[in-house]
Amino acid sequence: MARLWRQYWFLLALAAVLTLGLATGLGAPTVATLYVELVPLSAATALVLFLMAFSLDSHRLRDSLRRPAGAVLGSVVNLGVLPILAAACARGLALPDLALGLILTGISPSTLATGSVFTRRAGGNDAISPLVTLLTNTACVVVTPLWLTLLVSRAAQMDTTAIVRQLAVCVLLPTVLGQLFLWPRIGRALADRHRARIGSVSQLIVLAIVSGAAVKAGIELQRHGAWPSAVDGAVMAGMCLLVHVAGLESGWYGGALLRLPPEDRIATAITGSQKSLPVSLLIATNPSVVTEDAPFVLFPLLAYHATQLLLDTIVADTWRRRRT
Repeated sequence: MARLWRQYWFLLALAAVLTLGLATGLGAPTVATLYVELVPLSAATALVLFLMAFSLDSHRLRDSLRRPAGAVLGSVVNLGVLPILAAACARGLALPDLALGLILTGISPSTLATGSVFTRRAGGNDAISPLVTLLTNTACVVVTPLWLTLLVSRAAQMDTTAIVRQLAVCVLLPTVLGQLFLWPRIGRALADRHRARIGSVSQLIVLAIVSGAAVKAGIELQRHGAWPSAVDGAVMAGMCLLVHVAGLESGWYGGALLRLPPEDRIATAITGSQKSLPVSLLIATNPSVVTEDAPFVLFPLLAYHATQLLLDTIVADTWRRRRT
């Protein structure tokens, strides 16, 4: 039991947080509203990205820069291929809220916490993961607003400047500061000594962000009499799964075309297909992007994150067994 908990604690905690958050939003709206106000999404997202950037292994980054093809391919898949796939799959969703949520998920950058974990778990080259994270989190300040303009029908009403400013302050700036703190020798020593603890704290903050999103989703369910049907939910989950699998396949077979070694292809597939839930939620809560008439837009974001954790656990263990 102890070994299973060490391996799957984040996945189990995510399931518990989602369930408890939805139940709280549905059954105790007053408590739920107070809790949402106590979890500042922008500050929490900035803190997570700072900690992740600060805890990056500088040696791994240098290794990935010597062979950048895998990281570049992963970044292209993440911010180039997946937005198109998400927009195509969104056409199969009947509810506009769910379609918009899937698109917002697709245009978000990659995540480091689980990307590195699953790459290492599968026996892949985990030097690629931090570079993909840095590239996509930096590029999203420009690329994500462009995708919003191209893919979201209400683009003409969006305040693009406000979106760029939000991404620059909450995503780009913490990422850059985290790297700057690694330059002094004392900063690198501190990161090396406490990397595991920093990763655990980052994951706990992500769980807090997820709980806030789940509570918000529960509040919206309680507020609206008409809920998405079971069929709508199943189709949405299927589309999230389809997009993620397509991202895995794009990274894996794209790496084969570039003649990358298997460990690089594993890293490219995993990090290229994963998305950052905190950044997705940050975009989805921007009033310039999502208005009050889209109450269920958070559900695809949560579904995609849960899907990528569950599926990549299976995929990583399968790849590891095949390689051994």
